[in-house]
Amino acid sequence: MDRADPAEDTWRAALSALLDGEDPRVAMGDLMQHLSECASCSTWLEHAAMVNTGIRTLPVVQPALGESIVNRVDVRMCACRTGGACLCTDCQCGPGCTCQTQSSVTAS
Repeated sequence: MDRADPAEDTWRAALSALLDGEDPRVAMGDLMQHLSECASCSTWLEHAAMVNTGIRTLPVVQPALGESIVNRVDVRMCACRTGGACLCTDCQCGPGCTCQTQSSVTAS
């Protein structure tokens, strides 16, 4: 693969745009001609197309599930577990959390 040629980046950017359904900003005939002559870009396109297909077929993570996962990670990493201040943006630590204790002290 000859990466010394800065034009390779231009061709690959055009191919990437094409894969994303965007304007490749080069003439399609020129792009096809380049692909017929450049094994490295043809191989790159083949791999990029496989990655693109793989990404598009991944399951969609439901927002509620993602939020639940983030909250569980926050709880495990939160400083309130060691007596420090609660670092959660949306506290899910429970009634023993320092932010819960703090707010009940402040309210008294």
